Amino acid sequence: MTIQTHQASELINNGFMSSSELKSYRVDQELAKFFSAYEVEKKPIEVNFRDLVDWVPYSDSYTHYIHSYPAKLIKHIPIFFLNSKILLPESKSLVLDPFCGSGTVLLESLLAGHSAIGCDANPLARLIARVKTTRLEAKELHRTKASIMLKARRLRKVIPLNVVNIEHWFSKNTIKQLSQLYRSINEICTGEELEFFLATFSSIVKKVSYADPNLSVPVKIKPEKYVNIDIKERMSNKLLELKNIDVISLFGNQVDKNTNRISLLEKVSSYDVTANVVSEDARRITKSLDNSAELLEPNSVDFIVTSPPYAGAQKYIRSSSLSLGWLGLCEEKSLRDYEKLNIGREHYSKSEYVESIRFGLADIDTFFDEVEKENPLRAHINSNYLKEMESAISEMYRVLKKDKYCVIVIGNNEVCGRKFETQKYIRLLAERLGFSTKLVLVDDIHSRGLMTKRNKTASIINSEWILVFKK
Repeated sequence: MTIQTHQASELINNGFMSSSELKSYRVDQELAKFFSAYEVEKKPIEVNFRDLVDWVPYSDSYTHYIHSYPAKLIKHIPIFFLNSKILLPESKSLVLDPFCGSGTVLLESLLAGHSAIGCDANPLARLIARVKTTRLEAKELHRTKASIMLKARRLRKVIPLNVVNIEHWFSKNTIKQLSQLYRSINEICTGEELEFFLATFSSIVKKVSYADPNLSVPVKIKPEKYVNIDIKERMSNKLLELKNIDVISLFGNQVDKNTNRISLLEKVSSYDVTANVVSEDARRITKSLDNSAELLEPNSVDFIVTSPPYAGAQKYIRSSSLSLGWLGLCEEKSLRDYEKLNIGREHYSKSEYVESIRFGLADIDTFFDEVEKENPLRAHINSNYLKEMESAISEMYRVLKKDKYCVIVIGNNEVCGRKFETQKYIRLLAERLGFSTKLVLVDDIHSRGLMTKRNKTASIINSEWILVFKK
């Protein structure tokens, strides 16, 4: 019998189950039902993860909202799987997210009592993920904040960083204050505290820019483009406010909010488990970010849950470009260099797609044969995406222990008007590499932040496909 929400408090109050035990019990009841149904029917099962983990709030929780990030994985999905004793029978297991983004899975792993490691090509994402999962003393953060703000306001000589088109995106007043803050933070802070204040600094950069807050990729606010009178007026007022905004005070307010979030980690997560970002490339998972680091040992990971970039999704690097510039992360590498590290990128020179990419799998190859006749570039973008994803899945297989599970969250799309069944192709490639498919779930995307469209040949992604594999 399934335990309903109204029965939960009675079971806990009477001492039959702890809160965490009840969550695991409820999850495993549902999961066992899904496994049985899929084994018989071999058909995708429609679910709603918000209902499956109805104890999870929709709103801000713990350190999830320390910094915005495009197309984040909804926390309900990893929470469901990380609370399963079927998938993770032992506490303090090692969880891997090879496309960790801003650290949703890493944080939820800690909260579920497991250690976690992640990989991501975007240095901003890696910074946010580390800060989200690092415990710091609130009193110390408040003291340091006061010192940073005091020093920033006293600074007279500041040199702005190499931010592309800086005067296009920021007023002179904002450029001065951001420069004061950046210098002050770097002269006062070190180590984990430095990363916390840099992440908080980064979190306000777009807010004080002329970038339209309604779009993930920076596009300058143009009130006249809005038909809605209220939005048009709001955007016009925002442009006026940005000319003389008190950036340093805004930073102080954001520090207070983020400090409160960080302080929650002390209450809910154990020091026995840790989270680390260990690699910038899901196709080569190392023990640390050091360039000379050895590969992570084979058969060393207990569970994988990840949401890779979609074949037609967010421009993660472009979305992060203002922060990357102000954090000094574009001095040696250009945005294009960072993009080349991302699976699912769009920019290729003509010489890069002279030869066709095929997989020896009829369902995939037939699709690309048809697209290539119409648009060779789109065919290359999407076939190379699958080729790189195959390398990443191969690496997941290498590091995962035998008889353990890997969960991949992905979405279908369209390419040149044709349905691009990403989840089907990923499944075919994973099975060829040795994984067996144990479950396929489908959940509608309710968050507009996840409904993305990259170009005119693509469509809006409106469903998440959750593929559960076993090694």
